[in-house]
Amino acid sequence: MKQKEQAPGTRSEYAGANNGTGKCTQSGNDMQILFGHHQRRVYNFLLQGGRHSVADISAALRLSDPRALIRDLRHKGIAISDEWVKAEHGGRFKRYFIRKEVRDE
Repeated sequence: MKQKEQAPGTRSEYAGANNGTGKCTQSGNDMQILFGHHQRRVYNFLLQGGRHSVADISAALRLSDPRALIRDLRHKGIAISDEWVKAEHGGRFKRYFIRKEVRDE
């Protein structure tokens, strides 16, 4: 019986493909968080300030749907806040942001 020569693929953020470039050190503690490439882009975009809808983030970063990336960042302990906004023609949507107090730590 022939054994498999290569293990099944894993997501790059867990496979060590970042080589340390996806690390973020939070101020005030020694905890390091590993980010995937697109998670890092969304995180940096939100750190710049402002309140952004999914459409804003998608257009600025050329991502199809950043909501899963925001969910994953929250699971990693990043404090991303959101607020519901009433749309001009009925309906509503969320705007995502990182509070200034959290950014300045």
